[in-house]
Amino acid sequence: MFLHEGIKARRQPLSGAIMDFPHDLKVDILGGSTVEAKARANGEGFKTIQRWKGSAEILLLVEDRCMPTVVLDWNYFISLVKEGKQNDGRVHKTLQEDIQESDIQE
Repeated sequence: MFLHEGIKARRQPLSGAIMDFPHDLKVDILGGSTVEAKARANGEGFKTIQRWKGSAEILLLVEDRCMPTVVLDWNYFISLVKEGKQNDGRVHKTLQEDIQESDIQE
């Protein structure tokens, strides 16, 4: 999916089985992001998320005293990534620095 969009990506060897490679994919976003991918033919486990999200572009899942989780449609996500790359990564580098700073402060 990422390669089809022109984004470098590779599968992690034995994803989840080796402590150094706990996620499914390594993707060239924000200097290298890990991706956990879940696929279900019948969508089991996703129906509630899809119902909550409805027609919104973004679903924000917030649990007390935890970092929020963001759910995006694929096309919306890809447009954000490509927009960031067109800006030479300036937007995303600033965002990545903000994320790292907030992690340090917590």
